[in-house]
Amino acid sequence: MIKVNVIAEKFIGKANGVYTAFLETVDALKKQPDITLSVNSNWDDCDIVHAHSIGLDYILKSFKYRHKLIVSAHVVPDSFIGSLILSEWWKPVARWYLKLAFSRAKLVIAVSPVVKEELQKIHVHSDIRVLCNSVDRKKFMANPELRKHFREKYGIRQDEFVVTCVGQVQPRKGIYDFLETARNVPKVRFIWVGGRPFGRLTADFDTLTKAVENAPSNVLFTGIAEFSDMPGCYAMSDVFFMPPYPENFAFATIEASAVKLPLLLRDNIEYPGSLFTHYLKGKTASDFTNIVEKLYTDPEFYALWQKESDTLASKYELNAHIKQLVAFYKEVSGKA
Repeated sequence: MIKVNVIAEKFIGKANGVYTAFLETVDALKKQPDITLSVNSNWDDCDIVHAHSIGLDYILKSFKYRHKLIVSAHVVPDSFIGSLILSEWWKPVARWYLKLAFSRAKLVIAVSPVVKEELQKIHVHSDIRVLCNSVDRKKFMANPELRKHFREKYGIRQDEFVVTCVGQVQPRKGIYDFLETARNVPKVRFIWVGGRPFGRLTADFDTLTKAVENAPSNVLFTGIAEFSDMPGCYAMSDVFFMPPYPENFAFATIEASAVKLPLLLRDNIEYPGSLFTHYLKGKTASDFTNIVEKLYTDPEFYALWQKESDTLASKYELNAHIKQLVAFYKEVSGKA
């Protein structure tokens, strides 16, 4: 048996992929016969401490558990640009802190190949391995009952074509292109699942507020959704449209792909290494508009990209992810 303490600090909140990764890891490890699990405890008698956040509690634990500490790297310095106010000014401090924090661990698990490259660029000293996010396909799947229920919940007609984004409302997430695309395709319903958990610390707060208040009539902002509601939010949708700028490996992309939603993403350099060729891409609102219109009007094109999403989800099955994670635990604890 391997005794594992999985930790995540409260400051990360509940409306982001880091919290999702934490929840999914805990849920999956509970089912592993060779793992004794503790969550956010001060349990001294553990073989592994697996952290999903790198705040003060993580730093303090690193002094005591450094030889048995594993940390999942969900962020890189550019993750803060366009997310929080004045991020360009304190990016050098963030770079210094990320190097310090990740170098405290025995093993760093990068959630994508690009994350590993970025951590190497800032000279993180720890061993860095890539293990991309995974999806529980028993939880996230096409579900007609959930589709009907969640459409009723949000006042969406059953015959509407729904394009959904999941993420915090912030400039980095591409909110302005999302709104412009919605304005260009008035026959399609656009839904943004997420809010602004950091309040006025969110970059461009006042401009964002005006943009949301003046959104086209075919746009719905749900606000922050509970994780338990996310399978339904995807099930009620027809397309997943997420136009962020810098992005690592968003959990939402594979959750949506498991529901067989065609993926429409910004043409970012981060994606090919993890999403391969299984997504549609554009750079401008004009690009996104043309693709949404084709998905809406061309059933064969739509079916093709549903199949591509299904193929992508098959590459990130939860069982394979947990098997590799447990192998990391055994290696670091010396119980391989």
